[in-house]
Amino acid sequence: MLKKLGLCAFTSFLLFYSCNDETTVYVDDLQEDVILENSETKLQSSINYDKSGVLDILEEEKITSKFSRQNDEPAGDYPLTLVAQVRAPSYQGRGELTATHVDIEGDYAYVSYNTAGEEYFGAIDIIYIANPNSPRVTSRVFYLNADINAVKYQSGFVYVVGGVDAEQSATATSNSFIGKIQVSGNRFDLGAGITYGFQQGSNANDLTLYNGTVWVTSGKDGSLTGYNQSDLQIQNEMPFSDLRSLAIDGNKFALLNAGSGITVLDENLQTIKEIPISTNFGDFTKKTLDFDGDKIIVAEAGNGAGIYSFSSGALLEYVPILLNPEGVSEGDIVTNAVASNDKVVLMANGGAGLCISEDNGTGTDLFGIIQLEGSINYVASKDDYIFAASGKEGLQIIKLNRPSESLAARCENLPAYRGSRKLFVPSGETWA
Repeated sequence: MLKKLGLCAFTSFLLFYSCNDETTVYVDDLQEDVILENSETKLQSSINYDKSGVLDILEEEKITSKFSRQNDEPAGDYPLTLVAQVRAPSYQGRGELTATHVDIEGDYAYVSYNTAGEEYFGAIDIIYIANPNSPRVTSRVFYLNADINAVKYQSGFVYVVGGVDAEQSATATSNSFIGKIQVSGNRFDLGAGITYGFQQGSNANDLTLYNGTVWVTSGKDGSLTGYNQSDLQIQNEMPFSDLRSLAIDGNKFALLNAGSGITVLDENLQTIKEIPISTNFGDFTKKTLDFDGDKIIVAEAGNGAGIYSFSSGALLEYVPILLNPEGVSEGDIVTNAVASNDKVVLMANGGAGLCISEDNGTGTDLFGIIQLEGSINYVASKDDYIFAASGKEGLQIIKLNRPSESLAARCENLPAYRGSRKLFVPSGETWA
């Protein structure tokens, strides 16, 4: 859940202080701002392989409010392995951080963190994933006075968005902020300074980059605002009642407005389509949407994922939340984010797990729930990997073990395997 954040005033005057493994950036002589983690030991201790291995998938027909897995159950169609976890960072006894957003760019993952409740505390990680089987945290910054709700990387800079309590700031003109941090050698370079911008709205919750402009949405009574990518000066601003996220496909901007539904704009911010949605998205929560060809997939809170035709605006289907686990509050059994990857549709369902489905061309075949711990807030997928922001469990890196085209061709005349999900091949034998 997003909230109004406390963030002290920003000016161009920066003082630097180094002590032990940390570098502190003071702003306006206040010792509450951005902390750079310099300890390689702390960074590398974030990688956790304790739970690595084959993941269970609770298949649709077997899921109930009380469930169990038996070793003799049939094998599924999607063999998945948990490669590694990146633990959510901690800092000097401050509140527990939760992973909120993941951006994958080249060989690196950029992960944002915030904290629930009244405390304002966030962080950003840069994680090397060229070999996802052996990830490495290369850099980390803590925001001691702000939650970070979304992150994007491009051309040597990390862009982050969050909130600011304008009443406590001498500089902020509104509650929503964007920050631009330079990256050098795959590490945050705080010595170059941090550029900030502000816009109307209760909380900046999502961003994307397009043709030299950073586009940001900012929640209740907020706006879609376009910032010049070089200096974060506002170039365009269009008010909306309650934007939760945005997605860009070509020159089309899809906005999720909790008060009305999907609004699609062209690059000149002219409305080209509106798709009404009556779902209750909740207060101050981020919910994403994603283009998938002619379809737009929307994270619709308790309704699951709604799939809409861009051409006609029609609702094609709802993909429901399969799991209703015991001990999880109803408010945490919601679809927070959606992602698609080569016919695979993924749903981040909070405390109800990570759902995997397949687009069969005419509809969506539900497959099941990937057994992960934590509350799944966000999901991204690239190539054969899934990256899940799993709340207090941090980032989870999952391998989707799809057969290569060459292997599929070699096996096309073999019978389909119908045995147990645990296959034992005797020593000295070769099976196909």
